[in-house]
Amino acid sequence: MNLYRRSFSVLKARWKQLLTASVSAALHALFAAALVWMVGPLLMTLFDVESSVAPDSTITRMHTPGSEQPSTLPGGGQIAELSSGVERLREAMKATITDLTDAETRRGKLVNFCWLILIVVIAKNVFLYLQGFFMAYVQQSVMRQFRDDLFKKYQRLSLDYFHSRRTGQIISRVTNDVIVLNESIDIGFNRLVTDGLLVILFSAFLVILSWKLTLLAMIVLPVVFWFIYVVGKKLRKYSERSQERMADVNSVLEESVSNVRIVRAFAMEKFEIGKFLNATYRYFRDLLRMTRIRHLASPVNDTLATLAGIAILLFAGSRIIEGTGELDVGDFMTFVLAMFSMIKPVKSLSQIHIKLQEGMAAASRIFEVMDTEEKIKDRPGAVEANGFDGSIVYDRVSFRYNPDEPVLQDISFEVKKGEIVALVGPSGAGKSTLFDLLPRYYDPQEGTIRIDGHDIRDLTINSLRGLMGIVTQETYLFNDTIRNNIAYGLNGIPDEKVREAARMANADDFVNEFREGYSTIVGNRGVKLSGGQRQRISIARALLKNPQILIFDEATSSLDTESEILVQQAIDHLIKGRTTLVIAHRLSTIKNADRIMVLDNGRIVQSGSHNDLIAQGGLYKRLYEMQFQDELR
Repeated sequence: MNLYRRSFSVLKARWKQLLTASVSAALHALFAAALVWMVGPLLMTLFDVESSVAPDSTITRMHTPGSEQPSTLPGGGQIAELSSGVERLREAMKATITDLTDAETRRGKLVNFCWLILIVVIAKNVFLYLQGFFMAYVQQSVMRQFRDDLFKKYQRLSLDYFHSRRTGQIISRVTNDVIVLNESIDIGFNRLVTDGLLVILFSAFLVILSWKLTLLAMIVLPVVFWFIYVVGKKLRKYSERSQERMADVNSVLEESVSNVRIVRAFAMEKFEIGKFLNATYRYFRDLLRMTRIRHLASPVNDTLATLAGIAILLFAGSRIIEGTGELDVGDFMTFVLAMFSMIKPVKSLSQIHIKLQEGMAAASRIFEVMDTEEKIKDRPGAVEANGFDGSIVYDRVSFRYNPDEPVLQDISFEVKKGEIVALVGPSGAGKSTLFDLLPRYYDPQEGTIRIDGHDIRDLTINSLRGLMGIVTQETYLFNDTIRNNIAYGLNGIPDEKVREAARMANADDFVNEFREGYSTIVGNRGVKLSGGQRQRISIARALLKNPQILIFDEATSSLDTESEILVQQAIDHLIKGRTTLVIAHRLSTIKNADRIMVLDNGRIVQSGSHNDLIAQGGLYKRLYEMQFQDELR
């Protein structure tokens, strides 16, 4: 029940629109029911049944006033009194229609009927429009809120959440699951009010016209509700599975598009097509199972309701033909029309439980994301980092992604302001992880990291990361203009400052070669630029931010020699006067670092200048000799 309450709690902020939609739905249902009630009096007017019934006609009432026999059943007096009250109500309702359409002639009465029908139909449709408009407002705003909340949550989750999930699954929560949940909200309110009230009104009509025949119709309802319950349980299971399959389709599509160069390079188009077709087939198969069960409900319920209607039609119609019926022709036609008119809203209501189960399956997946623990967040009382004046200290830091697999063990070192400190080591040694701890992409399980004596966990995340500029091996550009990529996150920055940063990053020359210049769209992930160009845009972005602490994660390792020279020149501009942490693959780029630390198996095994480490021998010298063995011969 908590899942239902939580899913529909978003409607509180939209209670005015929801109330307007609900009242409009109720009025629409009232006018729709009024049309049905008018059928009997209209027929009596058209055919003047009462005045034309012959004395020997078989179409007469079963009872006349005063002909009722005293009941001998227990409680018979109460039943007789109830029956009398219902009959008086019926006659009063019919009299209301008669008064509204009263005229001196039958033709005049017919004209009045036509005017009344027109007014009721117009009113019915006006309220139908109001219901649809305001409910659409509620639905679309709810979808927007869920999508906004999911996106905000994604921005707060730590990197390990995204590393352990496929991108398509993450996207599917925001797209497909929200749509499924929205459909449940639609049917839970939009149809519930209109169809629920129609069922109540038509049921009231049936009771008012003949409570005995209504009891006969009620026999089939327990069977219908039992069937709806069974179908709903099965649909929730299949709905969860089909939504997972949709997430798989999104994942395969996203990965194929993102890695299109690799797909082309390895001529794996057929392989990727096969993966996608397999994913869509599994989604199709599970969706078909769900659809088969969902669409089974409507015809079964329709058939059951129709069987009940036929039984009543045969029973009551035969009695009217034989002259023993308790209803006149007009009342009986109203009864039959109300009974069959009730089939559609009953069928619609029967879908509510089914749709709600599908929606709750989507809601559980949405709230699974919303309830995910935010491992990296501001501590209570966290303070702003106003600047960097002293040093960065790693104090006995240990970190592991998995409990049994330590990545970093007992790391301690200090970086003073203005120093250039490089980190080298074999692949998998933990170099990137070590510097990922500084901007709090992750938190260490043991030890502390301090900036100017403050534990970084006592600083607000935004102010901490505001001190830093990060340039990685894989550059991340947005499908936007070069200007906006350089000025990312800096609204209102002057164009001249953007160009100045580009010039310092050796990017201005190649940008001006484009026809659109700084307005050039770089494509998805910067695909329209070369690796060296993307890297220089990334450096320009860091320059414009003007950070006090710089982190380079193998920023030149994937570039050709010419691009590396240009990028290295840009880096030299960037690091002047700044504290710099460098992860280097090419050892030639860090010879002039103030200090080089060698990381192996999660531990710092050597530390010193380039010349000191060469003189010491050990791992650094071996790595250096492996890279420059041709030059050393």
